[in-house]
Amino acid sequence: MKPIESALELTNGYINTITRNTVDGWWELEIGLPEAWVFDENTKIGCEVTFENEIGKLIRIFPKKNDVCVDDLVGFVEIVIETNKEIVVREKEFTDKMLSMKNLLEDEAKKFFKELNDLKEHSFKKNNDSFTKSLEKPKKPRKPRTTKTKPSPETEEPEKNEQ
Repeated sequence: MKPIESALELTNGYINTITRNTVDGWWELEIGLPEAWVFDENTKIGCEVTFENEIGKLIRIFPKKNDVCVDDLVGFVEIVIETNKEIVVREKEFTDKMLSMKNLLEDEAKKFFKELNDLKEHSFKKNNDSFTKSLEKPKKPRKPRTTKTKPSPETEEPEKNEQ
């Protein structure tokens, strides 16, 4: 067996009490968890909320069968802690990713609306100025187009045969 301190090291700060249930003849743990943390019992170990407030909750961890020892209960608590810490890390990663994407989208929207406003304010004026200048330029007189037309077969003189 391990010394108690090293056996409980991973659960440090979570286990409130270790008590002996003299009626059922087994050991039980009471742990404190933050409010948002999750847990669930299994076929050998049960969980029951004994107290809850806005800060957190106290959970009673107990064996459902006589063959479960204190080490099993501590191992179960370690699983609850590790699982919830992983959930916290994943939620933070997701939140950070969403915040980054939100900032990118906001920057893209600002850029788009700036371009749109510039287009509204300046393009019409610029295009209108260009159009006005083109109206002010002296126009070159157009040369009349002359087209050479081929005489149609009806208006063409028949060839004279020289004989």
